[in-house]
Amino acid sequence: MSEYRQYPDPASSGRHAQQPRTPRGAAPQARAGAQPGAYRPATAQHSAYRPVQPASRRSNGGGGNPYQQYPSHQQPGSGRPKKKGGPWRVVFWIALVVFVVALAALGAIGFSYWQGQQTYQSVAEEGFTPPSDIEGTSLADLTVDWDALKAINPDTVGWIYIPGTVVNYPIVQTTDDVKYLTHDFKGSEGWIATFGAIFLSAENASDFSDPNNIIYGHHLNDGSMFACLADFSDAAQFDDHRTVYILTPEGNYQLNTFALVHVAADDPLAQTQFTDEAERVAYVQDKIDRSVVAASDIPEAADIAHTFALATCDNLPSDGRYVLYSYVAASTVGEDGGDVVDPEAAAAVDSAEQEIAS
Repeated sequence: MSEYRQYPDPASSGRHAQQPRTPRGAAPQARAGAQPGAYRPATAQHSAYRPVQPASRRSNGGGGNPYQQYPSHQQPGSGRPKKKGGPWRVVFWIALVVFVVALAALGAIGFSYWQGQQTYQSVAEEGFTPPSDIEGTSLADLTVDWDALKAINPDTVGWIYIPGTVVNYPIVQTTDDVKYLTHDFKGSEGWIATFGAIFLSAENASDFSDPNNIIYGHHLNDGSMFACLADFSDAAQFDDHRTVYILTPEGNYQLNTFALVHVAADDPLAQTQFTDEAERVAYVQDKIDRSVVAASDIPEAADIAHTFALATCDNLPSDGRYVLYSYVAASTVGEDGGDVVDPEAAAAVDSAEQEIAS
């Protein structure tokens, strides 16, 4: 055996024998032994891969596989895919934060409304429960537990009730007309006291004896407090709720409404005293003339001697006020035994006495 083994020339034998080159543009010939038609041209799927010469082959003297294949989106040097939606991601997080804050605010508002309803429901149970047949009940028989109410809030001066509405609340008074805008009857304040309280103007006497008595209340979106006053701008609603009851430790008043006025916030509605009778009559006539509804069966302005004005916001951009005016139709104030006093009848008696005396 020879010391040196002979290897065949790869260019002249075996599978390494040099094959004739296919001219450019000509279809490649089938391999030896392959069946005719077995050749398949490259498809779109195959074309996604192509041989590349990595940088390592150029730098290490020919090492590496010149036919190493990569997907087209991962070619060397192409870098990592860029992240999408950068600005929109910021917008999304801002919107999410705003949504969470708004949801929390709505929850707080809803809780404050629920808290207000619970507060005044419990106060009504302590103070006054309207009779089922208010029209068949004597004015003198409408009683309030004043001791219980004043134990809760010493500022209590009265109670207001409008049949057919939610208005059934205590009335308070203090020297500061701003306090009960943000404090409820039990003394809670701030956002949890959204309802505030129904209060008599600080300019009025606490026994409601002034010629004109101003009572304020909030206009709540759930219809609570004095919200129903805005509904009385509808003539049918106004006519269905003509009677108001004001109950006090000194006696009770039955009121009949005669006007609903929509005024600007700076309107001088809180006029409690008048220089003379002519000014008072002119004031009453002005409210009748400016009423947004035409009330029927009302006395002449000169015959209306004692009035009440219930005021609330209109909840409109104009920041106006709705003011419901009423006059005393009957009263038990100052009468022993709770006898009902008809102001018109009393005025007629006084007039007759003056004629007899003259």
